[in-house]
Amino acid sequence: MKRIDKFTFGVGDRFAHQAAPQLRAFQMLASEGVSVTPVWNKSNREHLIVGSDPAGTRTAAENAITQLDWQAGFLLDADHINLETVDRYLPHCDFYTIDVADDIGTPASPEEIANFVNRHPELIGTITIDGIAAPLEITREMVEQTARQFLKACELAGRIYRHIATEKGGEDFIAEVSMDETDDPQTPPEMLVILAAIADQKFPIQTIAPKFTGRFNKGVDYVGDIAQFEQEFNDDLAVIAHAVKAYGLPETLKLSVHSGSDKFSIYEPIKRALARTGAGLHIKTAGTTWLEELIGLA
Repeated sequence: MKRIDKFTFGVGDRFAHQAAPQLRAFQMLASEGVSVTPVWNKSNREHLIVGSDPAGTRTAAENAITQLDWQAGFLLDADHINLETVDRYLPHCDFYTIDVADDIGTPASPEEIANFVNRHPELIGTITIDGIAAPLEITREMVEQTARQFLKACELAGRIYRHIATEKGGEDFIAEVSMDETDDPQTPPEMLVILAAIADQKFPIQTIAPKFTGRFNKGVDYVGDIAQFEQEFNDDLAVIAHAVKAYGLPETLKLSVHSGSDKFSIYEPIKRALARTGAGLHIKTAGTTWLEELIGLA
């Protein structure tokens, strides 16, 4: 397993011309004693729109690394991949955002649900989680309902991870599971069941992107209830810390906030949560550079 750094930040060099200016921002952070690892990410859809390929993204990033003599780490993210789109990224990327949102809601069979619930009796009853004020009260029916909704998506994440590992000939990469492109935020009990299901797949997930309340549109600030976001963010941190201990998940496992690079109004509550817990964080780009480049072309 390639170990992810505590703080990672996604940047989107859509036309492969902005890697060096983007990297200078990380140098400015480093000069102030803040260590953040750049992650150049680009989805298959974005490659198709501009006619680029993952090799070009890596070349641009490596040229910037050489030009600016960057001595710290960096990553290339195969963003929002699935089994149909991942193969073109395999020679070039070391971070894979496994997107299983389309499979959320694909119902698991009654037998699969029963087997999962029987494997995890610890999910039923009163569960105390450090960082969440009130204990979680979870019934068998709640676990069954969550498994019915999310189990197939978690199984798919495992299949995609194993495909990547087989094709790359090893596990020297980082895996994220993305569940943010859904209608409703996951509740703490749902998040706990999801992490138990991912642990059953026996792959080292290091970031997870849940759905948060509010809108994360490109190029504009967060739109939504900041207090509610803060509650959800803190609850997710608490559940992750609990699941790491309960299921032997990697201690590097952290939250990923998608399209978060220009959502400045939620940075203060995020800062409070990270300072309180010592947790790490991954933030993905909102594509603001892409929008600015389009403005320039216009």
